[in-house]
Amino acid sequence: MIKRKDLLKTAFNPEVGVAIAPLADRVSSGAVRAMGLSLGRIGEYAAKAEALEQQIARGEVIQDLDPNLIEPSFVEDRLARTADAEFRRLVDSIGTAGQQAPILVRPHPGLAGHYQVAYGHRRLSACVELSQKVKAIVRPLTDTQLVVAQGKENAERRNLSFIERAQFAAHLEQKGFERPVIQAALAVHPAELTRLLSVARSIPAYVVAAIGPSPRAGRPRWMEFATLLGAPGGNEILTTIVNQPSFQRLNTDARFDLAIEKLRSWPNGNGNECDVIRNRAGYPVIRAERNATTLKLLVDLKAGPGLGEHLLALLPGIVSDFSSE
Repeated sequence: MIKRKDLLKTAFNPEVGVAIAPLADRVSSGAVRAMGLSLGRIGEYAAKAEALEQQIARGEVIQDLDPNLIEPSFVEDRLARTADAEFRRLVDSIGTAGQQAPILVRPHPGLAGHYQVAYGHRRLSACVELSQKVKAIVRPLTDTQLVVAQGKENAERRNLSFIERAQFAAHLEQKGFERPVIQAALAVHPAELTRLLSVARSIPAYVVAAIGPSPRAGRPRWMEFATLLGAPGGNEILTTIVNQPSFQRLNTDARFDLAIEKLRSWPNGNGNECDVIRNRAGYPVIRAERNATTLKLLVDLKAGPGLGEHLLALLPGIVSDFSSE
């Protein structure tokens, strides 16, 4: 007979020479493993349920919505949203691989059962074209939260051109948003915001719409454009060209180039006559400004890389040939 104290010693000291018979009803290792897997799945499902509850609490559940029930943001941010090659690539991508990133919407404040976009207008347009539902996160947003989210997404995904940012800032100002909110939406400092608003106020909406976003133009040339347009006769000279079919057939950057050339050559603009030399693609690469005593050549180094050095190398020979005549 095994005493109880010897049984305890045996349990904790394997060197004690007392044998204990195996339990007859020991559970098999396969059953234990199956039970462990079941408990693991329960834990996994519980974690997913908890994550889902957190998403619901934050309003971040991705839903498939009817795009016909979704209205655009109350503040326009882009020009020609679906007219570029990048949008065509987006449509092809969503059509082939599906929509990878959801858009952000809020319940529409004025239309029951409808939604309003904070960001993702281009993805929404692509889904409309493809006649498919759009994946969206529905979140209750104030007007301020919506425009800040809209601006942040634009900065991270596809930067707005300078004039689009200027227009966006002007629209926000017209809606009554304060400067700090507009700065947050565009992620700009006060001085840059002042420049954006100044350009937007100086260029009529019809001119901006006719030219388009012109991503190559940049801030310095848009600021020059605004100054030239403010000179006497500036609006009149533009009105004569922006509605011409030949102007509309150009791409947005070429339309800007042609418009600013017209303003520069207008006598009330800078007082100089202006000649333009274009490359094979039709872009102006050299602008010659002249008056009674000087001739100035301005070379667009981005449109003609290496052209400046080539001209400088040729000029001594040109001057020598001219002098020998």
